[in-house]
Amino acid sequence: MKRNAIFFVLLFSLLFLVIGCSKTDVAGTESEKEKLSLEIIETISEEWKSSGHQYAVTATAGRGISCGKCHDGVGFAEQLEYADIDFQPDHQTGIDCQACHTGFGKERIDTGTAKLPFMDETFNGGTGAVCASCHNSNSNPDVLFAQSEAGELSRYSYPHYGMNAALLTGQGGMEIPGANYLVSIAHSTIEDSCVFCHMPETEKGYKSHTFKADLKYFDQTCGSCHVDQTIKTFNIGGLQDEIKEQLAKLEQAILDATGAVRIEAASGSFTYYDAEGNQITDIPHEAYVATYNWRLVAKDGSYGVHNPLYAKSLIRESYKYLTGEDL
Repeated sequence: MKRNAIFFVLLFSLLFLVIGCSKTDVAGTESEKEKLSLEIIETISEEWKSSGHQYAVTATAGRGISCGKCHDGVGFAEQLEYADIDFQPDHQTGIDCQACHTGFGKERIDTGTAKLPFMDETFNGGTGAVCASCHNSNSNPDVLFAQSEAGELSRYSYPHYGMNAALLTGQGGMEIPGANYLVSIAHSTIEDSCVFCHMPETEKGYKSHTFKADLKYFDQTCGSCHVDQTIKTFNIGGLQDEIKEQLAKLEQAILDATGAVRIEAASGSFTYYDAEGNQITDIPHEAYVATYNWRLVAKDGSYGVHNPLYAKSLIRESYKYLTGEDL
């Protein structure tokens, strides 16, 4: 309890300092500036509470630092400290202010770098590196591909929840040797990466903390490059419609190839079920590769926006690898 009290004192002091200093042009007394700062703090808090990051995922966070580093606020902030010991927090916390603005999170923001499981080099994402530290699929698809091809998979592992950086960087898909993959570099090289689009500056001068792409800020985000866009939509040029249609074709091809009627992803692996509800255990290598990339693009949530050319390439090459035909 004492630790929490100290944290909140430090938090409010920090926010007063940052917001107060950034509002030096605001006329009025110190008390009025203080009131404005409190209003902004409350607004940020309300936005954060709508984002889903406020919830502690207790079932997974309790499994140790390997899960707690992304599913628990303290685990994320202090994961360097807990790297070689059992992670047993007094209680689980959501991804709160402390998680991103102290310890490991602050280090990512300050350095602008993150280590991603599918990249040999460091990802330089600016302040968005703190986001990419968790939103990266938590897997190395090259290793999984090799294991699958050799028949050595212990389970049909999937790209973990929140795989956005895998698509954004154009390096996190399960790529087929010899296939041709195109990458849209424009979005992956945006300064501050995730933060630029998902935390735009509001009219009150603070960065939005809903973490959602919002058409309200289209002119500031997408419109800063897509200047010829007269209609404010993320479906620029019909990209999202095209990706959804291609994903549906790829999914059907996977079902046809495996004899499954549905595919579930839970507890770390894909499970394929037939019409009688029985589990199908013998999945062709090509079908597993296609399933991995299908989920990566579908559950990324942007329907290609994060990296249009790479999303299309993953779907196209997966379909051809599975069916022998062009999409």
